Amino acid sequence: MELYIMNQSFETIAVIDAYSSVIWTKRYFTCGDFELYLPVTLELLNTLAVGNFVYRLDDDTVMIIEKIQISTDVEKGNYLIVTGRSLESILAKRIVWTVSSFNADIVYIIRYLLNSNVINPSIAERKIDNFSFTSLVASTETIQKQVTGDNLMDTIVNLCTTYELGWRIKLENGNFKFELYQGVDRSYNQTINSHVVFSPIFDNLINSNYELDSTNYANVALIAGEGEGTARKRQTVGNASGLNRCEIYVEANDLSTNTEQPLTDAEYNSMLVERGTEKLAETIVTKKFEGDVETHNTYVYRRDWNIGDIVQIENEFGITATSRILEIIESEDESGYSVIPTFEEWEV
Repeated sequence: MELYIMNQSFETIAVIDAYSSVIWTKRYFTCGDFELYLPVTLELLNTLAVGNFVYRLDDDTVMIIEKIQISTDVEKGNYLIVTGRSLESILAKRIVWTVSSFNADIVYIIRYLLNSNVINPSIAERKIDNFSFTSLVASTETIQKQVTGDNLMDTIVNLCTTYELGWRIKLENGNFKFELYQGVDRSYNQTINSHVVFSPIFDNLINSNYELDSTNYANVALIAGEGEGTARKRQTVGNASGLNRCEIYVEANDLSTNTEQPLTDAEYNSMLVERGTEKLAETIVTKKFEGDVETHNTYVYRRDWNIGDIVQIENEFGITATSRILEIIESEDESGYSVIPTFEEWEV
């Protein structure tokens, strides 16, 4: 794969096509990352500078160089290790500056958070120029939520993970374009799109790892909000009994009724329930597939399937799943090129 280097003035200054190895990872719910390993030269040190961008013509993911390492070895020579994260990581530079309370859908919430903390913040110095928001998905269900002081990227990751939405930031002619999107369903559960099946039967699932994990499972949450002692506001989410009941405690005293427009008890309780629902979503019994796939004969990456798509997978023991592709790792070295998708964990 050819890598192009762009400076902070959005000018392409170099093409990198001779390297020992490159790993290029993109993710559905959060930012991706990359690692480039190549012989060091003075010219490369000037070109591969921290803050410069790395992009490809065959992929819309743009990486930001964040770390430079030089490894010297008498026998193997001197090597440069360049790493960084994708463009989505710029949102980690911002926090949710003010108390933000919502009774709205996720599209509105994310648009509001970006507008008030990146696009048009009240403090001019917080603005990121040439930044815009687009949603490729329709509005979803209304939720009650309050955020303050949290990292902006983490907040968006948590929202999108809960509601199965992907997001990305594209760089086009010096403009940062944030997009909410959904992958395409290519499983047996639908009849609109062509099916994509990864299985040893079709010789396109070469190696696989399967995991069933109930270590951190919980199905009932006690959520404690503002107040002290017996006066604390509390809500419960979930319903189970006996040995099947697994409880967690959720500290939510950061949620407050003292906002610009005071919240009613019903609105506040809905926020507590939403917080408990989010935490329980992190504690389900999960199954997970990882696998090396054959990318040329049966289905071609980017043409037939992509990040965020829902596909059918099956291993040689008959374990099947309909699962979303959450991560794609591309790597190239002296051994050749490979693509490794990571499929989502799903509830048993």
